[in-house]
Amino acid sequence: MENAAVQDSLPPALLIERVVLLGYMTSGKSSVGKALARRLEWEFLDFDVEIEHREGRSVKAVIGEAGEDAFREMEAALTAEVAERPGMVLAPGGGWITRPEQLDVLGSRTLSVWLRVSVDETVRRLRRDDIDRPFRDHPDPRSMIAGMLAEREPLYRLADVSVPTEGRSVQDVAFEIETLVRTRRAVLRPFNGGAGNGGGDG
Repeated sequence: MENAAVQDSLPPALLIERVVLLGYMTSGKSSVGKALARRLEWEFLDFDVEIEHREGRSVKAVIGEAGEDAFREMEAALTAEVAERPGMVLAPGGGWITRPEQLDVLGSRTLSVWLRVSVDETVRRLRRDDIDRPFRDHPDPRSMIAGMLAEREPLYRLADVSVPTEGRSVQDVAFEIETLVRTRRAVLRPFNGGAGNGGGDG
């Protein structure tokens, strides 16, 4: 039943002009977003990269020097800027969804996709990632990540569709989302599992 409910929330056929990818850090928003944009022949926009380019400093530096609220305002301004631009694949940061009203700003012609990944897989990816991410050097990153995912999962569930990424290639995930955009067929997977493990993928 839940799968049907998610399917019913999809925008009408022929009206999807943008895709926004939601998910926690290491969920694959950037890599999947680039692959999806190539498949659709759309433009790809990584919010963190764009903000860093405009600010001339890293996201970590922006948050450390200006504060998280200031960074969220930059995300909100960028969201409004691209809200009317068609043919866009958007990859905002993992905390973008903490202002869920931004989904409304993007409008009904934007397909929102939650890229799901378990807590354990998030920790594994974090440890092998070269990017300087939060919690990487924390003595107990799993507890920190599990707590934050539990808080954010209700917000990620606001997405039109949920796509699991664990154990799948970037191209496989991108192809599933491309299929949704091009055909609107029922290739959705239901949500499962509890909030404590980031969606029950493992």
